[in-house]
Amino acid sequence: MSKLTKSDIKRAMLRSFCYQWQSFNYETMQSAGFAQFITPAIKKIYEGDDELIAQKTEQYLSTFYNTENTMGQIIHGASLALEESETPEITETAVALRTGLMGPFAGLGDSIFKVSAKVIFGSLAGYMALENSVVGLLLCIALCLFCNGFVRYWFFMEGYKQGVSFITTKQDMIKGLTTAVTIMGLVVVGCMVPSTIKINIPFVFTYGEAQQSIQAILDAIFPYLLPAGVTALIYKGLGTRKMTTVKMVWLIIAVCIVLTWIGIL
Repeated sequence: MSKLTKSDIKRAMLRSFCYQWQSFNYETMQSAGFAQFITPAIKKIYEGDDELIAQKTEQYLSTFYNTENTMGQIIHGASLALEESETPEITETAVALRTGLMGPFAGLGDSIFKVSAKVIFGSLAGYMALENSVVGLLLCIALCLFCNGFVRYWFFMEGYKQGVSFITTKQDMIKGLTTAVTIMGLVVVGCMVPSTIKINIPFVFTYGEAQQSIQAILDAIFPYLLPAGVTALIYKGLGTRKMTTVKMVWLIIAVCIVLTWIGIL
């Protein structure tokens, strides 16, 4: 039987609406806001087990999360439903689920709600303003409120309902889902490496009239080898004692300046 009342779910939903602005950092992005949204519900679900509550909160806090707020409501509702099931190790499934879906939902949500919707609504308001009409502006505001209110509410509740349905009818698939979304999450994070880390070696071998770029040789052997290698080194470095994210950022800046100055990068 559910330990969460309708009021608990609605309060969680309202916190979820504002999670992007509750807290943000460059290490885990929106994870702190996500933890703030779901922790009060976790406290009620697992009331009396302070150690388990702290463990679950830490799992949500320490893993990277960043997506678009409107589409993200589906993830939030589903995560809440998964936690409500009280299934052992369900938090791993919820964390893997949000990691796997945050990339696709961010792209879809940004294109629909952050770009297309604003362009269409804004163009409508601007066109009607040229005709000395305020109706377009009022319609634009109404449509934006609709997207930011009803659509988010519907997405959250649908995510919650589907999460409950999954838990009650597909218990045996939880382990498979965890594995699948974990792999998806790793693929998403892996795709971010070549798209966000740009490293180019300008050295060119010259033999008579023939020239060969070092970067071209590396790309032919292993495309994006340098970004992948640098990412692995940074990941390894962050695991060493006394190394923090801030120190690593300053180290990267210093190394880039030095290598650029001597002409390696």
